[in-house]
Amino acid sequence: MSSLFVEILKRAQAEKRMLGVRSNSSDGRFSVGYVVNFSDEMVMLRVINRDGMPTGVQSFNMEDIFQIDFDDRYIRNIELKEDNLDKVYAGIKSPAFMEQEYLTIPLLLARAMEAQQLVFLATQVGPDLYGRIQQFTDEHVLLNCYTEYGEHDGLATIRVDNIRNFIWSDEDTRMIELHLKLQELRRQ
Repeated sequence: MSSLFVEILKRAQAEKRMLGVRSNSSDGRFSVGYVVNFSDEMVMLRVINRDGMPTGVQSFNMEDIFQIDFDDRYIRNIELKEDNLDKVYAGIKSPAFMEQEYLTIPLLLARAMEAQQLVFLATQVGPDLYGRIQQFTDEHVLLNCYTEYGEHDGLATIRVDNIRNFIWSDEDTRMIELHLKLQELRRQ
């Protein structure tokens, strides 16, 4: 077994951090989880899915492992989700205006801008966007965009009639909000 593999496995186990295992088994497996134990022959992982939920305990033959990932943003995102399952999945409520007003895309844009709500806009043409509404007119929307990891991704202006679906809040927007809150705490 590679001494570098051993170092990273020991580190992940000691720090109680997730890692990713890439193996060349028949299905080209990539799994993320916590190291339960390992030997020269195998690694046992408590596997966590992309939603932050445990799915089981699984072994990987050392000779099949060709890469181990540690502390990358994909894995940190799963760790954050696992640590905040209640914020990501529980207690989802729609704002009162959604039950009381005649809903249109311009109304949703206005309310999102007022609330500084991070939204997801699925578009007819072009990339779908996560962000906060900065301005909008009858024809266009100016969106302050973010990646799924909470990284600022510039500004985008799109046509209002290009918005196919408007998502006020979902697991991904709540994760971006968590990333942004963590960034704010680090700056303080």
